[in-house]
Amino acid sequence: MRTVDRWVSDPAAPFGFRIETATYEAAELLTGFRLDRRMNYVITEDNEVEVRAVCTLDCSGCSCGCEGGCSCGPSAGCSECGYTGRRRMHFSYPVSPPKRKSA
Repeated sequence: MRTVDRWVSDPAAPFGFRIETATYEAAELLTGFRLDRRMNYVITEDNEVEVRAVCTLDCSGCSCGCEGGCSCGPSAGCSECGYTGRRRMHFSYPVSPPKRKSA
């Protein structure tokens, strides 16, 4: 299920903010246009709407540092990545308005 979250500043929280559930309607009021319901969004502490995204990369903590210069093979994992050799990176980027269909 797709969601819209709001980051709220909270000094008592572990990272200095907490995440609350928001609505698409609240995010659309801030952007001024309708959002794609197939995406996840976040409303930042500055009241800016951003798209939440995730990508999977090789773990940086379990490579030997040779950058492919030896025959060590793919990473086997470490305690940082849970011995999978892969890391999930979360990031966000600004929302862009939808393109109009040409007639």
